Amino acid sequence: MTRSFDDSGDIVHYRGLRDWIEKVESFGELKRVSGAHWDREMGAITQLLTQKANNSAPAILFDDTPGYPKGYRTLYGHFSTTRRIALTLGLPLNLPRKVDYVKAYHQRLQSLKPLPPRFVETGPILENVSFGADVDVLKFPVPVHHEKDTARYIGTASCCMTQDPDTGWFNMGAYRCQVYDSKTIGCQITEGKHGRIHRDKNFERGQSMKFVIIVGQDPLLFMLSGSPLPDGSSELDIAGGLRGEPLDVVRGPWSGFPIPADCEIALECEAVPGNALPEGPFGEWMGYYSDDIVPRPYLIVRSILHRNDPIICCAPQHKPIDETGLLKGIGGCAEIWRALEASGVPEILGVWNHEAGPATRFTVVQIRQRYPGHSRQALHIAASCAGGAYNGKWTVVVDEDVDAGELGEVLWAMCTRFNPDVDIDIIQKAWSSKRDPMHQPGNFNSRILIDACIPYDMKLKGTFPTIVDVSAGLEARIKDKFPDLFR
Repeated sequence: MTRSFDDSGDIVHYRGLRDWIEKVESFGELKRVSGAHWDREMGAITQLLTQKANNSAPAILFDDTPGYPKGYRTLYGHFSTTRRIALTLGLPLNLPRKVDYVKAYHQRLQSLKPLPPRFVETGPILENVSFGADVDVLKFPVPVHHEKDTARYIGTASCCMTQDPDTGWFNMGAYRCQVYDSKTIGCQITEGKHGRIHRDKNFERGQSMKFVIIVGQDPLLFMLSGSPLPDGSSELDIAGGLRGEPLDVVRGPWSGFPIPADCEIALECEAVPGNALPEGPFGEWMGYYSDDIVPRPYLIVRSILHRNDPIICCAPQHKPIDETGLLKGIGGCAEIWRALEASGVPEILGVWNHEAGPATRFTVVQIRQRYPGHSRQALHIAASCAGGAYNGKWTVVVDEDVDAGELGEVLWAMCTRFNPDVDIDIIQKAWSSKRDPMHQPGNFNSRILIDACIPYDMKLKGTFPTIVDVSAGLEARIKDKFPDLFR
């Protein structure tokens, strides 16, 4: 598809992973690396390029992996810049503030008309199909991602598709998938996640369950799979709505599931009640090996579909800041914004999950106060809604003059508009998991809610000290007079 723009010349459209890679390379944001080994080298290179890059790290396409055919590639670091997030979501590429991307995405979701996928007879994913004795997931250069991992993981930036046995709804989640051998993989799913609920429903009835693990797909599907979407929402349908046309899918030859016709690799799998193997360790998204190595249900790979010269998409989280911080941050923020508005909270100006958090560990909501208790209402909803509930820790609310996406401004507000004796609320026994090294027995944690807004009575009376700042009018005149200084 050709490049097209809106009136600002700032929106780029693409279709599928390979077109996305071409667009990213045209931006100068793709690095090609030849000869890196699948055993820890790819993951280490990605971490070293990403963690101190201040959201400017490239996407990395590895090829010529020792022991594998040229063209069998791995892609790391999808979402290390807001520019690549904007490309993926079909948003303007150069918005002035980080929270503007959340606002633009939130607005698109509010008016979105989901479009169910369109079944087609064939597609690139059917170029190679194997069953039975021919099934071998290690024909691909599946990496060991972290130095202290003890297994290869084919699923880190994958989409794990499950079906609700009651409603028939297909969900896609981003769950880690360990490789045990050529025909056996794991799928670790935290309690409360949609895929886990689907699996639990089947196992409670003594039923086996079908999974399709999609490895290498349109980055939009990976982003949606990692976002806390409402129950019953199909990522395939939402992706179609965001694209403005249905996604083409083929019917899985073993599962019957709708598999994106242009994805790179699809593993059709079966989970059988009672089948379990020790799973882990894996360096997780909070930057620790904090999860227990325990028996977890595994998947038997019944068929493999893949394109010629397939690409494995990878997102092995590491010590923040990592390549999934923006992915989780923007998707989660949009859901928090939706919940705030759905609860009747007015004047939401910005929501941001700070990348070093990561995800919803440090969420900031920016409001324009309109009534007593407005800030506390926003705090509690943001910390408890679906977008902010899982493994959160800090939630902060700030005024309209503090940019929620700029940590320095947020800390200034926390240090000058906050009194520890009256401006802290605590939530106990909230939804957590063993990914949190400070989880409490039963997989709970506690949340701290910080009201860093000007006290409402002082704001109303105008008695809070005046801020030292440049007025909007003077700023506009200066930028107009000296445009080269602010390019």
